[in-house]
Amino acid sequence: MNMFKLLTNKLIISSSFILIAASANAVNHVDGKTAYEDITATAIPMIGANKTIIGQEFKFPSGAPLIKAFNIEIAPGKKTDIHQHLVPLYVYVVSGELEVDYGSKGKKVIPAGSSYVEAINWCHYGKSSGKGPVSVIGVYLGQEKPDQIKPETCDKLQ
Repeated sequence: MNMFKLLTNKLIISSSFILIAASANAVNHVDGKTAYEDITATAIPMIGANKTIIGQEFKFPSGAPLIKAFNIEIAPGKKTDIHQHLVPLYVYVVSGELEVDYGSKGKKVIPAGSSYVEAINWCHYGKSSGKGPVSVIGVYLGQEKPDQIKPETCDKLQ
């Protein structure tokens, strides 16, 4: 093997190693944060992640997607009507504490900074569990036709 070919092979191997090492370091995890291209993303704690908050498995609706996000604020002492959702609803509690009553499945208290997937086809209501309001962001993952995003009213808890 001539010297040029030997140096070229070493250069390619060294370059590949540097590229692999750089790729491995492009996304690194430190204290729950992910650094990528000088941007830091912090994971939001999620209850259950692959199931609803009451343990239901779920699938995303088929058809043309319709995704809508809402800022929702519930004043202290106020509660939502008893209702159910027909599609997955991602909920992120921005501030305060959200208490949700699922009837026979019990009550859940979700603190600020946490998120979850809401129960599907299960009657429940939410309220602020503290002295102040609770603020949440709700992202509905529905389909365009029919529009299944609006919650349906229920007569009572299940």
